[in-house]
Amino acid sequence: MSEEKIIFSVVIPCLNEALSLPGCLSEIRKAADVLNLPYEIVVADNNSTDDSARIAREYGARVVSVAKRGYGSALHAGILAARGQVVVFADADGSYPFCDLARFITPVLNNQADMVLGNRLNNTLQKDAMPWLNRWFGTPFLSFVLRTLYPIAVYDCNGGMRAVKRSLYEELSLKQPGMEFASEMLLRAGKKNWRYVEIPISLRPAHPSHKPHLRPFKDGFRHLFTLLKFRFLIKNKLFGFAFFCRFC
Repeated sequence: MSEEKIIFSVVIPCLNEALSLPGCLSEIRKAADVLNLPYEIVVADNNSTDDSARIAREYGARVVSVAKRGYGSALHAGILAARGQVVVFADADGSYPFCDLARFITPVLNNQADMVLGNRLNNTLQKDAMPWLNRWFGTPFLSFVLRTLYPIAVYDCNGGMRAVKRSLYEELSLKQPGMEFASEMLLRAGKKNWRYVEIPISLRPAHPSHKPHLRPFKDGFRHLFTLLKFRFLIKNKLFGFAFFCRFC
């Protein structure tokens, strides 16, 4: 498949997901084939010690090795490596509905949006798909802070399934290596006046083999610090708070 003909890329950050990857990749291929558009799958492998990279290649994915650990690091490298006009990304744990690819790709491809965000908080969550604390406090609270401090009307600020226009992505200059990458993307996109839409999606329980990488309190504080830093500390640093968040 020639580089100039690729219409969309699906990027998956991956860390030791050998057992969940086959299901994800099969679902992506099934949904992508229905669209009848040239596409690619990019697996951003974050130093997996299992057979994730080999399995990804067996399913036709292009593997990008990412040495620097972290959700943000892996996603950033994967998106930069993507060659499609539209880049859709989601986790490799089997929880996100890759069957909804068309709903993410179409608004960007038709120039109706620069970014599409999946909203998990819409009463379509399957049982045990999200920890109770995250569902009813963490994500709603962080999303409320986002809407209060910025003119960004998003109700699931750290959802893991999104689509972006590849030609605009690099202008965001994203730097956060961890889970707070999701918040940083929204803030920088808002500053650039990106057009965005938020669509409801379902969320399934992760594959039984998946070992959660999310650390609710530590990652929650990092999200919060990112939201506050961009609002109040664009040019300065609160060293005490930064020190606290660094080691909390």
